[in-house]
Amino acid sequence: MKKHLTTFICTLALLLSPLFAHAAAVSPSVIELSSSLGGVIDSSFTIFNTGASEQVYFLDLLAFEPNNEDGTPMFTPEASDQNELLSWIDFPVREASVPAQSKVEVPFNVAVPDDVASGSYYGAITVSTAPSDIVASNGAMIEAKTAILVFLTIEGETIEKLELLDFALEQTDASHPFGLFSFRIQNQGNVYLAPAGEIRLTGLFGQTIVELDANPTEGRVLPGSTRTFTVVYESPDTSWLQTAGYQLRHLAMGPVTAELQLVYGADGRMEATWSFWMFPSELINVVLVVVAIFLLVFLRKRKRNV
Repeated sequence: MKKHLTTFICTLALLLSPLFAHAAAVSPSVIELSSSLGGVIDSSFTIFNTGASEQVYFLDLLAFEPNNEDGTPMFTPEASDQNELLSWIDFPVREASVPAQSKVEVPFNVAVPDDVASGSYYGAITVSTAPSDIVASNGAMIEAKTAILVFLTIEGETIEKLELLDFALEQTDASHPFGLFSFRIQNQGNVYLAPAGEIRLTGLFGQTIVELDANPTEGRVLPGSTRTFTVVYESPDTSWLQTAGYQLRHLAMGPVTAELQLVYGADGRMEATWSFWMFPSELINVVLVVVAIFLLVFLRKRKRNV
């Protein structure tokens, strides 16, 4: 089994009110740490104050769960087993004073128990300009928070297993390969994983039409969840004649195969294919016009020679 411990921290805005409020700016968006059972991980993040006056920021912890299949976290006051991580995080202080137009580094540590199960745990660190008890007691909830998602994988009997459920293309037009590719992945293991790979479009004669990054945002799939990934192959804003040139240049006609190839974890691999047809109407029209012109010229010359 792969033995590792990784903490992934990404930043997003967690709005708690329809009223206007300034969320804190924090960095970095990703922190990766490693440790073992019973270890203590020291880490930190930076709070930026872009305002014209000194600002005090308050730190707190919040649980979250996967929301639907789009990868958006759903924050909740009720913690699950995977949110047990929240009880392992400790701050030397729960507030940080940041001068105007300045920044402050905020340290924290994660004390990993020596008797917990292997796998991934997750929770969120929140940063706001008001204490949590004041925010909670205000019925209007006027404060905005910035949430830092913390993912922790504990070494041991880790299972890295992703299942590719489906792969398809919503083609915008039969005369182009442009459209929305989507594929669904289910995490059947006990650690979060980020698949990487590409979507390759191959034409009638085996030529490569285009290669697309299958996961440009490095989206993660949490244990026990299913996530839908989408990749857009956008149509360029081109003229009718330029479109015909694209079709000729790539020989984009007839059957086209989209091949999805993914890798994950230590040695995991997944692949799938989707076939569709292309009818290059613009190119066909250009060819017909050219043939008609040559035919017209030929008939005129023949008539003169009679």
